[in-house]
Amino acid sequence: MNLYPSTTTLRDFIAYEFSTLRARARRSQLWAKLVGAKATLAVFPRKDARLTPSRELIGIQNIRVDQIVGTLNRDTDFDHLFRPLNKHSLDRWVNAYILQARDGWAPILVHKVDEQYFVEDGHHRVSVARMTGMDFIESKVWEHGAQKKNTDACQPAIYCTKKSSAKGYATH
Repeated sequence: MNLYPSTTTLRDFIAYEFSTLRARARRSQLWAKLVGAKATLAVFPRKDARLTPSRELIGIQNIRVDQIVGTLNRDTDFDHLFRPLNKHSLDRWVNAYILQARDGWAPILVHKVDEQYFVEDGHHRVSVARMTGMDFIESKVWEHGAQKKNTDACQPAIYCTKKSSAKGYATH
């Protein structure tokens, strides 16, 4: 007995994989509702990540895929394991899969809070990465809640030009 459908193209096979993954996600959501568990994707804890005063751009890093736990804005499109929930994601998901196999991906955009990451851009790539068993994904990382260094006085290597109104120290 053949467990895999007969497909004529790579795109058809990947679409079948998407459908299987989506069915598992929908079944998991239904089960979670029945037992009172949570199977939704976590949402970034702050209203608008771009307005957070304590964020700092860390840069491009390889981060563990299993540390990506949530989203900024797509909590109804994916479940807690980044499995697609909606049929309308099919083409983008398939294209992300094919792009990874051929050329690789551009870095995703994530926001880091403690040791958890929330996706702003790259949900489909994270979904494909999880499905294919990738351990790491290249990401542009914004860190939130990082402690800012206290700079009450000028550093010797910095040229100070104007006075700060708070302490009277010259700053640049």
